[in-house]
Amino acid sequence: MLELSESINVWALFEKSTVKPFIFLWNSRKIKIETINFVHTTHEGSALIYHFSVSSGGNFYKICFDTASLKWILEAV
Repeated sequence: MLELSESINVWALFEKSTVKPFIFLWNSRKIKIETINFVHTTHEGSALIYHFSVSSGGNFYKICFDTASLKWILEAV
């Protein structure tokens, strides 16, 4: 996997206490998430970070959501 740290825009559903990303925009492409393979959380200081391993079109991506800054990051492709 190629490790990255790029800010991305994400269309996501926030329902009750869960976050579910559906689509993210990267390099002028709209990538529809077909499967959320794994979700886990970590803490960076007081911030809770949600990490998602997702797949689309045979490709795998790692994205994360920082609850303190409300930013999405593409971590790996």
